[in-house]
Amino acid sequence: MKKYLYLLIAICSIAACAQQPERRDLLQSDRLASLYSRDKAGEINFEEETLYLKTIEQPKFIYKLTTTLPIKKERVSKNAVVLLSFEGKTNESSEETGEAKLLIQLRQSDSFKENLDRTLNIGSVWKKYYIPFQATQNISKDDLAVVFQFGFQPQELALKNIKFEVFPQNTALEDLPKTEVTYIGMEMDAEWRKIAQARIEKLRKSDFNITVSKNGQPVEKANVQVELVRHSFPFGATMHAEELLKDKDQYERFKKVFGLTVLGNDLKIKRWSSKSRRKQTMKAIDMLRADNIAVKGHVLMWPGFQYNSDEVKANKNNPEKVKELVRKHMWNVLAATNGKISHWDVVNEAYTNKDFQNLMGGEEFLYEAFKITKNKAPQVTRFVNEYGIISKGGIDTQKQQWYYDYIKRVDEHVPGAVQGIGIQSHMGTDLTPPERVIEILSFYATLGKPISISEFTMDEQDPVVREQYTRDFMIAAFSHPNVAEFMFWGFQEDGRGKVDIYEKDGTIGEMGKAYFSLVDKDWKTTLSRKLTKKESIESRGFHGLYQYAVTVDGETKTGYFEVKNQKMNEIKIEL
Repeated sequence: MKKYLYLLIAICSIAACAQQPERRDLLQSDRLASLYSRDKAGEINFEEETLYLKTIEQPKFIYKLTTTLPIKKERVSKNAVVLLSFEGKTNESSEETGEAKLLIQLRQSDSFKENLDRTLNIGSVWKKYYIPFQATQNISKDDLAVVFQFGFQPQELALKNIKFEVFPQNTALEDLPKTEVTYIGMEMDAEWRKIAQARIEKLRKSDFNITVSKNGQPVEKANVQVELVRHSFPFGATMHAEELLKDKDQYERFKKVFGLTVLGNDLKIKRWSSKSRRKQTMKAIDMLRADNIAVKGHVLMWPGFQYNSDEVKANKNNPEKVKELVRKHMWNVLAATNGKISHWDVVNEAYTNKDFQNLMGGEEFLYEAFKITKNKAPQVTRFVNEYGIISKGGIDTQKQQWYYDYIKRVDEHVPGAVQGIGIQSHMGTDLTPPERVIEILSFYATLGKPISISEFTMDEQDPVVREQYTRDFMIAAFSHPNVAEFMFWGFQEDGRGKVDIYEKDGTIGEMGKAYFSLVDKDWKTTLSRKLTKKESIESRGFHGLYQYAVTVDGETKTGYFEVKNQKMNEIKIEL
């Protein structure tokens, strides 16, 4: 019987192998001992089958302390799943939690926005960590890499039993083990949330008084229905000109949800240099404006050569020619969109993109971008825009301080140049506690400018965490008096797993569930009142556009009114 059982298992195993390849560990563990730190601020050692990553002094940039795991290079297809696993513990920490931090990156291309990041807090005792990824694009064997970044505050962490496994193509991400993602303040009775909701009640609402009259006299026995149909606070999402024009179903959904958009790539110098695409972009902008949707411009200057046109890159050693080409682009796009753009991201991501600054010996050309915008389009609001300010747990205080000081430098060189602060908010799995989000917003609020949550995304795919953190982040942002807009960097799930207000099939995604539970429920004012005598209706509601329906003696009148951010809104409805 045992022989038969063993034979059956062997036959089944052979059959399974014939049908589906086994998962493969690509780590070349025999080469871990060769890893070393290229920066004296850190140390990398490999002893007794354990990898030690030590930060001696926190560098200016987290990525300055980096090592790439030795793996067998092979191509990974889009949607394939991979699993990084290891046992880890913290030996030394500068954090109050006693934990060390490790940023893990699955490199998919040479563009940082295409790569997938996870930031872990490593505990003080040995624990098994599972970090699954699903490729959002085809990854060439030359691009595939697993990168560890550890340029945080002084710390030391230890890793052992490291594996990097690639699974068969039909393996589902949810079938892989994973380390649970949590964040401080996620509990349902968290105190920060109660305080934030009280601020929202005070900041985002005003009193209103409705009087119904006929022939100048108050009426009685009237049924009054009132509903908020659009917030004055601008909630928005990224769209692209091509999908706006060609995907009518998606655009119809978008119009019902948002009153603000930013065209992701269409106004950037690379795309704008194509005349056919330029024509498509202008057609999309005109369509959006006809539908009363505000359009934000992104971006006039991106000071990294990789984000510029081929002509700019071909002159990367000629500063005057680069200036000429970039100026020409800015003049052209500002003239073409004059009166059609509400606000612009003038300079994008100047912290990590320093090609222009290095070529020209300073930031003066960046300041000039604000001068050009101020002169050519004085009616638009001018924003700076930067990533890594709120994300990664909100602990990168050096970058936060740099951005703060940079904004001040721009204003010193061009008085009044910066009118708004863009904070991108691309969230990995090291989810910044909402209280810390509010602290960072308050830090930038001391500059006295409106703040845009300009590019909110989430890499975390766990549906419960994805929905809850989106909701909590929105509550934190909406509760802050300086936050003037909230923009998702995406609208419909596009295969990258960044934003899912809607899924591809038109159903509501996890982030959409969070959004609608707030904007269409918790933050929506409705009123149904029956007047029995000559009286007015006093109430309080969110700022925005309202639709009303008043019925008297079987006849109904409908219309609109606004509740503005003022002490009292007197609404007079004449039948």
